[in-house]
Amino acid sequence: MAAKIQLSYSISLAFIFCLGLFAIQVTSRSLQVDSMYEKHEQWMSQYGKVYKDAQEKEERLKIFAANVNYIEVFNNDANNKLYKLGINQFADLTNEEFIASRNKFKGHMCSSIAKTSTFKYENASAVPSAVDWRKKGAVTPVKNQGQCGKYHQSNK
Repeated sequence: MAAKIQLSYSISLAFIFCLGLFAIQVTSRSLQVDSMYEKHEQWMSQYGKVYKDAQEKEERLKIFAANVNYIEVFNNDANNKLYKLGINQFADLTNEEFIASRNKFKGHMCSSIAKTSTFKYENASAVPSAVDWRKKGAVTPVKNQGQCGKYHQSNK
């Protein structure tokens, strides 16, 4: 009989212990969520972010949390000694959204012009053999460069 009571007591203690661990995990997760919400609110304030509605804000919070977690894991990696990641104005974007927003390069402006037009002076015929750009005001007189010049006073 005493063994049954002791067994029942042990099971009750184990149940209470497990229930306590569950409560700690739930509380811990709740605190982490609250903390992430606060980080997101501070971040929004810092970068002037405003969302159109609560649904978009919730989605952006999830992306923000995933990015912050990635940053923290990356920065805590002992093997990474070269650089650290940080939270910036793009922290609520997915990789795809960031790439799409920054990948609008259409090619060099001059490359498209060269294909469609010709050189402005290609048919010029009266070209002088020499031009003194000093007389045209395009070149300034020689200046004393001090110790920055090629030859110092001691080399003369």
